[in-house]
Formats: sequence, C-alpha cells, structure tokens
Amino acid sequence: METVYFNKKGKENTEETLKLAKKIADEKSINDIVLASTTGYTAERAIEICKGLNLIVIGIGRNTFPSELVKRLEKDGNKVYWSDEEKYNYPEDMKTAFRRFSQGTKVAVEMAVIVAKKNAIEVGKKIIAVAGTHEGADTVLVVSIAKDFNDIVIEELICKPRQI
Repeated sequence: METVYFNKKGKENTEETLKLAKKIADEKSINDIVLASTTGYTAERAIEICKGLNLIVIGIGRNTFPSELVKRLEKDGNKVYWSDEEKYNYPEDMKTAFRRFSQGTKVAVEMAVIVAKKNAIEVGKKIIAVAGTHEGADTVLVVSIAKDFNDIVIEELICKPRQI
C-alpha cells in the first residue's frame, strides 16, 4: 500500500485514517489497533469503523475522557489506559525527530511503549498505531512494540498529514 498524505492536519481526516487502519489490519492480519483519544471522539469513531479488531485506547487522562465511553469500550473487551499514569522516559531528541514527520508519529511511538509497559500486548508484536494532531486522527503506523523507545521498530507509514 502506498503512503497516503493528507493536505491538512487534524480531525477532518479521522474517518479516512480509521478506514486505512482497518484495511491494513485486515490485509496484514494484525488484530490490535492502539489509538490515541483525548476526548473520546476518535475512540467513538473507531468502535464503528474498526469492528472485529481489538481496540486499545490511550488517553491523556481520565478527566478529559467520558467515563461512559470507558465502560462501553471495556464492556466490549477493549482496553483503556492513561498516558499520565504510566512512567516512561521519552527522550526529547526522539520526540523532536518524530514530530518532524507529524505529531501523530510522535504519539504513535509513545503509545507503542505504553502498551508494552502495561503488558497489554506482547513485546515485539506488530500493532496498528493511530494518532493525530490536536484533534481526531491523521496518522497510522505499523509498529513492532517495545518497552524502550530505542527498541521500537516502525515497520510502515500508512498515512500522515503534510506539514502545512
């Protein structure tokens, strides 16, 4: 699959981003989609678009995410974690380097470490990581997860916004 480049960043790309994530998950037989969702918008859309896949939602904190949505996700067998409740050292130079691709790339790599540290997914396993810029989703990566940022492997870049 060729990389898709969006002309704008942000929420308006969420639907297409999630459809691309679902498509690549089906093509590569990857069952786990790890996605960033601060307010619940992206998680809500993923429930509909990514049916049949394991969703692992990473929010920033409990105070910005609807508790009813957490209950719904968990009832359906999905997992929800909070980045502000996990200790990890994300080197500033790495954050800067990944942000040069997109904010979503920086977040996707961060989530891959969080799920490994939470033992939510086996280290080395491939995931589909979905993240975005401020609101919604606009970046999808195929990532082999690790507990250390130096060990993360980005297998494929599926989509990202142009830095306009």
